[in-house]
Amino acid sequence: MDPQRITQLVENTHEIQRQVRQSLHEIDRRALNAMVLVKRHGDALAGYGVIATAFREQAAKLQAKAEELQHFVAPLTEAAMRLLQIQQYDQMTQQMVTQMGQGKDLGSLPDTRREWGETIQQEQEKIQSILKKLLLQLERFQEGIAEQEYVVTNGRIEAALSEGSGAPLMRVSRDMGEAVSAVRQAIQQWKQQLEEFTHESGTGF
Repeated sequence: MDPQRITQLVENTHEIQRQVRQSLHEIDRRALNAMVLVKRHGDALAGYGVIATAFREQAAKLQAKAEELQHFVAPLTEAAMRLLQIQQYDQMTQQMVTQMGQGKDLGSLPDTRREWGETIQQEQEKIQSILKKLLLQLERFQEGIAEQEYVVTNGRIEAALSEGSGAPLMRVSRDMGEAVSAVRQAIQQWKQQLEEFTHESGTGF
């Protein structure tokens, strides 16, 4: 596994997580705005009230799924950092062997290199396992996003049918849709990066 690619993957993972958290906060805020709007207009928007409630419930489910992702991100970061450190030790040992030259007593250096090699293999296998679980979790997250987008679509339909209050409802529905779209794009980008990494490092599943 390329050390630079591992470092980039970890950095991108934390950045995308930040984007997802921000977008999920926006989703919850939009849902609250929708519920306030419904209460303001009373029974006239009762139908949209059901949409707003469902939207917030789905937002809470997405937040829970996002927190579950952290159970895989933290171990991935730790394993990646360990692997980078071990690879550096292995390179230092290789440099010592090269500098000492062939035909000389290398002492325990060959054994040390073998041990580093075995440890590197173990850490790579850990990363492979974590990536596999993380990708599966991201697929479940995408299913939750699809459910949220379905609620957004229903909200737009309900807003179009609401006389007098259709314009503000359409704005709320549009804002909801944009927030959900931001999460979908961030998760898709993250999933694509993980898949590319597994392919490039020969760890495809």
